[in-house]
Amino acid sequence: MPTPNDLPFDPDGLRARYRRERDKRLRPEGNDQYVEVKGKFAHFLDDPYAAPGYTRAPLTDEVEVAVVGGGFGGLLAGVRLRQAGVGSMPACCHGSA
Repeated sequence: MPTPNDLPFDPDGLRARYRRERDKRLRPEGNDQYVEVKGKFAHFLDDPYAAPGYTRAPLTDEVEVAVVGGGFGGLLAGVRLRQAGVGSMPACCHGSA
């Protein structure tokens, strides 16, 4: 493992830079900055691709890996896992049926 002196950058300086950027984005109201998904925002919970009232039995498949989250990170993880030879790999996303 390389020591900090062997690296082409200053790890402590980089850590400090990221800390400064993080501090710019922290808000004093913390979690209170978020709006609850109800009232005029409730429609964001609806799945536009599923029929109203749609239900199905739970899945009981046996898989090698389950990717939780279908965002960019989940898709990238899926690609890398497939390249590594993982065959059975569903993605579980919020609201997925």
